[in-house]
Amino acid sequence: MRLAQLLALPALALVAACSGSATPTGSNGSPPPPGATLVSIQDFTFSPASVTIKVGQTVSWTNHGPSNHTTTSDAGAWDSATLSASGGTFSKTFNTAGTYPYHCKIHPPATYPGFTGTITVTQ
Repeated sequence: MRLAQLLALPALALVAACSGSATPTGSNGSPPPPGATLVSIQDFTFSPASVTIKVGQTVSWTNHGPSNHTTTSDAGAWDSATLSASGGTFSKTFNTAGTYPYHCKIHPPATYPGFTGTITVTQ
């Protein structure tokens, strides 16, 4: 009987490790922060494709399309990881003035030339 109990423990641990719910990568399940500039991702476009904000403000992207996407800085300033289809979200606060071009890493500009965006941050 003791041997059976000892053998059952690893099996229970394996079941426990494999169960539960997973949160889609890049999706925090919460609404964008108040005052954030909203960018929608759908049909392989960012809308609006270009936004202008002030230093300290936040941009929030939401994937409304049926495919997974990312929002990835061309210069490596951020990478959202995968935003799940139909609801994945990512927000970034910009603390330095400048122009930040970005794209979807899953669907790169070489294949999807219109699937790019630009964040302009002013003082």
